[in-house]
Amino acid sequence: MSSRLSDEELSQALEQLFLARGFRNLSLKEMASELGCSYRRLYAIAPSKEALFLTIIARFFSRVKKEGWRRAATDSPLTDRIRDYLRVGIEAALRAGPEFNEDIAGFEAGRILFDEFQAERIDGLKALVDEGISDGQFDGFHSQLVAEVMIQAVRRIRSPEFLARSGLTFADGLSELSRLIRFGLLKR
Repeated sequence: MSSRLSDEELSQALEQLFLARGFRNLSLKEMASELGCSYRRLYAIAPSKEALFLTIIARFFSRVKKEGWRRAATDSPLTDRIRDYLRVGIEAALRAGPEFNEDIAGFEAGRILFDEFQAERIDGLKALVDEGISDGQFDGFHSQLVAEVMIQAVRRIRSPEFLARSGLTFADGLSELSRLIRFGLLKR
């Protein structure tokens, strides 16, 4: 990569690097070399490798949240809107390699950031479920219960032990959970 990357291009390149390889097994020297930039450029974004990771991934999560709401803001049937809302998270998970998932799971600040991201996404799901209940499309499940079940399920699905035991990827697990939630809510 060229040292003439714009700040936005550098952030995107860092995002791709972190999603593919995590951060804990990369030194700042390796990052700078792979990205074709100086340490100074990296330190201009954040004061440490850990802070750099959190800054870049927080931006990534923010974009995922916004895209989820954009896709759900249609006149499509509610199960399709929920599918589209959740699909954004599945697509994001497809971009994340095992090293990224392990780094998130093994880094307390990363877990906190991910859990906050998931809680906001689940609040969005809760709002969509409330909409489906109020207009009679969904059985009258308690939307907070649905949201809490989803939060706990995502925490379990992202666990490296679960993924190894189940043979699923994180994205596959999220996809299965999305189907379970969407079709388990429908009125029969």
